[in-house]
Amino acid sequence: MNHWDTILDEAERLAMQLHRLEVDLAEAEKAGDYYVIQGYDDTAMSRYLKLMAERPPLRSRRSQRHFRNLWTIWRGWQTTLQGQDKARAWGWGVRMAK
Repeated sequence: MNHWDTILDEAERLAMQLHRLEVDLAEAEKAGDYYVIQGYDDTAMSRYLKLMAERPPLRSRRSQRHFRNLWTIWRGWQTTLQGQDKARAWGWGVRMAK
């Protein structure tokens, strides 16, 4: 299996989870952007999703369930991908879910 096959396989799994948990795909895309901006820092991403799931800003209260589900997906994501490749898989997963 080549490198892109691994990324796309992970993306397909993510897309299925995003659909199953009925996540707002715009919020999932924003979370992926945050991961990239933070330099592919898994810990920062986890903290961000946890914070948004537990104490979102007032304007984001409607999105709280989506962030809870995104945090669940992120915590359960068992992948060997790291950094930019992990971000690619996340981004493709969101695109596939659309």
